[in-house]
Amino acid sequence: MKESLKYLSLITQVGITIAISIITFIFLGVYLDRFFNLRGVFTLLSILVGCVSGIWLAYKLITKSLPKDSEKK
Repeated sequence: MKESLKYLSLITQVGITIAISIITFIFLGVYLDRFFNLRGVFTLLSILVGCVSGIWLAYKLITKSLPKDSEKK
């Protein structure tokens, strides 16, 4: 039971991390598009950057949380 709650909290953290990263970059892209009077260029780029950074942060979070091979033995 304790192990399953650990993984449930990890999945929740990963989801929130990805969502916050993407949403933050979307707001930044919309702001830059309005500031420079462009038609979605920065929004599209920021969505891409937000997805990449969210996945990278999730990867780091997962690798940090999972036990290493030496700890399993």
